[in-house]
Amino acid sequence: MIFARAALLGAAVVLTTAAPVKAQQGVASGDSTASADGPSTEGSPAYSERSYTEDQRARARAKYAEGQERYREGRYEEAEAAFVEAYRIVPNPVVLLGVAEVRERRDNIPGAAKALERYLAERTDAPDRDAVEQRLAKLKSAPSVIAVESTPPGASVVLDGQPTDKVTPAEFEVSAGSHTVVIKLEGHQPATAEVQALFGRRHAVRATLEARAPAPATVPAHGEQPGGEAGPEAEKSTSTGPGAAVWATSGIAAAALITGTVLGFLALSEESDFGDAPTESSADRGERLALFADVSFGLAAGAAITAVVLFLSSSKPNQDARAARRRTNVAPTVHARGGGVGAHVSF
Repeated sequence: MIFARAALLGAAVVLTTAAPVKAQQGVASGDSTASADGPSTEGSPAYSERSYTEDQRARARAKYAEGQERYREGRYEEAEAAFVEAYRIVPNPVVLLGVAEVRERRDNIPGAAKALERYLAERTDAPDRDAVEQRLAKLKSAPSVIAVESTPPGASVVLDGQPTDKVTPAEFEVSAGSHTVVIKLEGHQPATAEVQALFGRRHAVRATLEARAPAPATVPAHGEQPGGEAGPEAEKSTSTGPGAAVWATSGIAAAALITGTVLGFLALSEESDFGDAPTESSADRGERLALFADVSFGLAAGAAITAVVLFLSSSKPNQDARAARRRTNVAPTVHARGGGVGAHVSF
């Protein structure tokens, strides 16, 4: 601040005197609201050794005094405009020190650095060159700031390929140069921005994250719950009672049982007749009836076993009855001394 005030005072003294100051072409700058460096002074006349008119010097002094007043009031934008106008009327390089001071107050660090560079270029015999060069180096070492915002907020930020521990909104100090910012939020498409950071400058990155399209929903089948599990309705549809195969095998078992019983009684009747009047024909008929009765009883037993297995299998949901039948093998057996049925059941 002491250096800045001394520079502003020195510029006022020079503007008050009528002695010309040797300088080169005016500073190139601009207003931070219209460009990066402040109000433009392009086209300013060269500050040569010739003397300016009294009217020009008076207008330059008035503008410079106005800039000093606005600076003290904290109205830095108006102060910068007044200093630049004073420099345009009479391009005294010393005025550029005031321009640089105001721009730095307005956080226009690149603009302040350009004003100091122009000052050193135009005032080659500047007695304060070392101090100005140190100030210029400090300005150029100021970090850049990248401010990241997203809609919706709370997104994670990846800076130059490296994840950070911050979520939006967030600010990052970076060096001057090119940087890549990636904004990620679960359930949304990521956003990427390239930032060319300038020293001492604040860069804003704003992104609206689009939600990802939801995965197509799978419509469950009738009676099936989400996830492929059968619901109560499916269980009911697969457990409505014994199937046709159960009823068929049960009927066969009943018919075979009745047939065996009838044949058994006939065989006993023949045996009684043979006891009263033994004949060869009566003995043959009795043996045949006994054989057929045994076969019927065996068939009834095999059919009954098959019916029981099918019934148990059909009571389980989603059980294939044909698989149960393949696991049950029933076959009648006949031999010289009798008959029956054999069954092989695997569980």
